[in-house]
Amino acid sequence: MSEGATGSDVGLGVGLAAAAIVALGAVVMFAGPTQIVSAAGFGVAMVAAVLSVAAFHLFE
Repeated sequence: MSEGATGSDVGLGVGLAAAAIVALGAVVMFAGPTQIVSAAGFGVAMVAAVLSVAAFHLFE
């Protein structure tokens, strides 16, 4: 396996893992019982979204 393919696979894996965390944060944001929990879900979703995009750009 070439080194370029390995880096691409790592970026894809990290990006998809962060995207799964974004989905979980969005569920917490909408289903949170209080505003504090909803705000925490929003924060987690935003940070994970930035990390997901950064992983795709960093490893591609």
